[in-house]
Amino acid sequence: MIQQKSFSQPPKPPLKKKGKGGKLKIFLIVMGVLFIAFTAFIISGLPSLEELENPTTSLATEVYGIDQKLIGTYSAEARIEVKFSDLPPHLVNALIATEDRSFYNHWGVDVPRIFKAGIKYIFTFKKSGASTITQQLAKNLYNLKEGEENPFETVVRKIREWITAVQIEKNYTKQEIIEMYFNISPFGRGAFGIEMASRAYFKKSAKNLNISESAMLVAILKGAIYDPRIRPELALARRNLVLDNMVDMEFLRPEDSEKLKAE
Repeated sequence: MIQQKSFSQPPKPPLKKKGKGGKLKIFLIVMGVLFIAFTAFIISGLPSLEELENPTTSLATEVYGIDQKLIGTYSAEARIEVKFSDLPPHLVNALIATEDRSFYNHWGVDVPRIFKAGIKYIFTFKKSGASTITQQLAKNLYNLKEGEENPFETVVRKIREWITAVQIEKNYTKQEIIEMYFNISPFGRGAFGIEMASRAYFKKSAKNLNISESAMLVAILKGAIYDPRIRPELALARRNLVLDNMVDMEFLRPEDSEKLKAE
């Protein structure tokens, strides 16, 4: 008899186990979806390119008499724009020395400063400002305002500030940014912008501010608590700090600073 060879079936390949690989894939998909959703949420609150290129601010209407003398101004937000060329150099220097010493070197966000502020908070639990002038402009100009925020809202606002600040730096020169900043910043007493602030506090035009007055107005940017009429001691200390900052940046000689502090 012819014996037939029996052919055994080849062994089936082992089934792939759904283990760590499958879970990792699912995790990455979920994280990707969350990232896309978070990015879309961030972008939805940003100003459009058109708004960046054409910012609008509320301006005060000036009322003059027959003799061409200014009677007063009217506006929901008292504000009169001034050109960069009309800003005293010591006013600009006071702002840069106090608020953003790397202003002319960064692209809207000062990364080393943010890193230093984060390290300081981790070890001392003390907050220190890391916002650039451009970020502050973004917050004021496009209503990216802080208030009673939870940590998530703070993170969202900060990211929007960073993105908007970078876009502002792409669209405007450094001088234009300084000009816009001084024209839209609130100074208390219902004054918005440096021109109205100068009139409210010193009854003069911004172009006529001296060094001490400029330092005082930059000090007030920190908050209404530094209004010299409300808290004169705090206002004086803050003004002197601005003068010290100007000395540190070599915008002002130490002996001149001491004379001004004595005022």
